[in-house]
Amino acid sequence: MRKIRKEKKEIKKTFNRVAIIGLGVMGASLGMALKKGKIAKNVVGFARRLETRKKALACKIVDIACDRIESAVHGADFIVFCAPVSVIPGMIKSVAGGLLAPGAVLTDVGSVKNKIVVEAEKILYGCKSEFIGSHPIAGSEQHGLEAARADLYRGAVVALTPTPCISGRALQIAREFWRALGAEVVVVGPEEHDRIIARTSHLPHIIAALLAGCVGRDHSAEYGKFCGGGFRDTTRIAEGDPELWHDILENNTLYLKKELEAYQKELKKILGGLKKDKSKIIKKYLKLGVEGRHSLLSNQNTGSASRFFSNG
Repeated sequence: MRKIRKEKKEIKKTFNRVAIIGLGVMGASLGMALKKGKIAKNVVGFARRLETRKKALACKIVDIACDRIESAVHGADFIVFCAPVSVIPGMIKSVAGGLLAPGAVLTDVGSVKNKIVVEAEKILYGCKSEFIGSHPIAGSEQHGLEAARADLYRGAVVALTPTPCISGRALQIAREFWRALGAEVVVVGPEEHDRIIARTSHLPHIIAALLAGCVGRDHSAEYGKFCGGGFRDTTRIAEGDPELWHDILENNTLYLKKELEAYQKELKKILGGLKKDKSKIIKKYLKLGVEGRHSLLSNQNTGSASRFFSNG
């Protein structure tokens, strides 16, 4: 078990031109943070919808709003893809080659990394630009530009997922970018990232969705009167965009399957125990829940992490 040192000194680096590809809650929040912190001289955003581009300009989330990815990345020294996991490789392919500034660093905010990283490195092979995966462990069950906020990344953990192909320069630039936003950076391999996130994020999300669906399975409005804070707390993330989360989970099925099997194993133990000695089995799992939550969240708050992470 090794500890990660939290950054005590916030790095102040100014980027010349940052391009944000996608202006949903993640991309718009990024634009707000860059503008507020004066981290980039120019913030350029791409959005397909005219209404989104107009709002982004009116709310001063970006300096320039483009209707084409190619226009947004032109001259950018740092590019962030804030789009569904499955479409990011195609977006990178559309701008690879002469459209990217020499030395430009590309990254993303997707919560599945291995597929994106592998595809991006193939696409950019031989180019003078590099892609390094990023996953800010931040966000909201809300979605869209309207839900954006400037402090979304402040205090968040951002996992960087370099491979041996990535230069030290690209890693350092990505590290400085996220630290400038007030985030804590950790470094982990892309496949190991996906294994860990399947347990800490993807499993909880699918369980929250199953729980909400099970409790509301007959769509009886009367049951809602009996749903208190416990139900709201444990199912809040089930409000997440189904299309977005389908894309995320579909791209991490290998590790999600393993975590669901582990969960199923414990559920079977509870069901089996209820038939024998319900008092002991219920108490056991209630205690395990308290201990597990305290262990995970105390490690989070003290800045320690598993042996899989290196200091960012």
